[in-house]
Amino acid sequence: MTGSGHRGQDPHSGERATDDDVQPNHGGHDTALVAVWPLLGLRLATARLELAVPTSADLADLFDAAAAIQPPGQARFQQSFLYASSPERERGLLQRHWRALAHWRPDSWDLHLAIRLDGTAIGVQSMWATDFAITRTVETGSWIGLAHQGRGYGTEARMAVLELAFTHLGAAEARTAYVAGNLASEAVSRKLGYQDNGHKVSAQDGERLVQHLMAIDAATWKRRSRGPVEVTGLTRCLDLFGVAAGS
Repeated sequence: MTGSGHRGQDPHSGERATDDDVQPNHGGHDTALVAVWPLLGLRLATARLELAVPTSADLADLFDAAAAIQPPGQARFQQSFLYASSPERERGLLQRHWRALAHWRPDSWDLHLAIRLDGTAIGVQSMWATDFAITRTVETGSWIGLAHQGRGYGTEARMAVLELAFTHLGAAEARTAYVAGNLASEAVSRKLGYQDNGHKVSAQDGERLVQHLMAIDAATWKRRSRGPVEVTGLTRCLDLFGVAAGS
């Protein structure tokens, strides 16, 4: 496996991985559920944010955050359900969350994490992979409520999952995409060290959609200076990611 392993500490990052023998903060999930589905106990903490699989309280916060994700009149950069009226928008959010958990397999997973600021969920950071044990490649996406945009939270949340991917899961490459015109998303990717990786064209809501692709590899990530990320509750999740413990 590439990368430094799930208990290593990178001198560039200042990240720490706590011993799972110490009881982690389950972030509001029932301990009995965490014992069966340890992803519910996974937690990433940065200087200002905490990322975790959403609790019921987080989902309620996300209903509020999703009510406004872009200024009126701006081109749509996110998934269609986020622009639906209530209650279709909230139902779409719930279905995405439940689907990610229900369809999870070690060879096809989609990690949806609530982005918490001072205990309140303000958006979602996702990371997904197919055949990760072979490809060592992840993809990411995110959204943050309009009221909390422009303060660096998106960069910090992406940094957290990239640290999880490269330093703890042994990823070789991370990919992302942004819709043409989404300058904020492009800026986050370039700030974190991504490079251009082509583009793709598809149809969405009856319109032509151009997405610009970007990628960053493990060697580039390792060289970059970045803020601290504390990861707890990971060891018991490794098999769910298709990663062998101690790799």
